[in-house]
Amino acid sequence: MNKPIAVFDAGLGSYAIVEAIKKAYPQQDIIYFADRRSFPYGAKTTEELKNIIENSIDFLLKKGASFIILASNAPSITVLDKIKKKDKVIGIYPPLKDVINDKKKNTLIIGAKVMIESSKLQEYIKKEVGDFYKQFHVENASPLIQLIESGDFINNIEETEKTIKNFIDSCENKFGKLDSITLSSTHLPWLSSYFKKIIPQAKLYDPADSLVKAIKPYITTGEGKIHSIISESEKYPAKEFLKILDILNIKLDYEII
Repeated sequence: MNKPIAVFDAGLGSYAIVEAIKKAYPQQDIIYFADRRSFPYGAKTTEELKNIIENSIDFLLKKGASFIILASNAPSITVLDKIKKKDKVIGIYPPLKDVINDKKKNTLIIGAKVMIESSKLQEYIKKEVGDFYKQFHVENASPLIQLIESGDFINNIEETEKTIKNFIDSCENKFGKLDSITLSSTHLPWLSSYFKKIIPQAKLYDPADSLVKAIKPYITTGEGKIHSIISESEKYPAKEFLKILDILNIKLDYEII
């Protein structure tokens, strides 16, 4: 592999980033690291997340990564600025300036618990949009993220639709009619078709779009290979993760650690 870029998080979400990179830069070599041993990021404390992210970065640099994408909004917002080797890493963030440029007026930011409850997220919102911050509302989307990790969004369509509808109804009862949603966990774009059906008037914002543009300076010409690494634990064995990939018809050249 020629100067591969590494992409990682604790679950399925980061694979969507791999696909977006392959589409934009087909000759880029990629190391995809699904760190199931550390799943779920969203339920960790910030100190736990910091240790996990630093260990993962060290591991991927030893594997030959020339640059690393932390493909998870929660640690990007909460701990990336504290990481020792952050010059080798780019995170993924809610694309709030795009929302303002589109003149949207009532926006829902959804993501993992640790990000939504972090003061860092509020700081990020105010830094990005200034006086427009009052139009942005945040909500813990852990129940929706679990739909992806369990595979229910494919295996149980009726229940998935019901769960998402109840979630959106609850948010609109709190925040009023929404005209935009930032899918600020890399898992959530897997549910885009459901959101479009349940709340068609809301524009969906996928942070991956901005990320793909941001990594252009680090792109190299290789053979377009993807090498996948899957860590596992007793609670989260690799075979269960591979079952979900199989359902999605995702075929990987992988090693299990």
